[in-house]
Amino acid sequence: MWADWQNAKGRGLKYAQDFIQSSWAIENGFKFIKISKELLNKLLKGEIKTLEELKNIKFNEKQNEFSEKYTIFYIEIYDNEIDKYITTIDSIFINN
Repeated sequence: MWADWQNAKGRGLKYAQDFIQSSWAIENGFKFIKISKELLNKLLKGEIKTLEELKNIKFNEKQNEFSEKYTIFYIEIYDNEIDKYITTIDSIFINN
């Protein structure tokens, strides 16, 4: 299924969004969030360190769908050794 995920991303944003709604992707912690250019810049500069921080800033800035020009696909996996979720950004798309 990992190869299917890579192929879906290669086909574009809509295919990637459709793929992560599959049962396999849901069971394996695949998700996405739409954000603005400003939030993406903060994330890439390291000013935002966690997914929770990103979500809180997005909520507090009350962004609308027109400002959310980027979609970030990420994976959340629970690590039993450290007893918490680890979030990994998989890819970033520019919305059309």
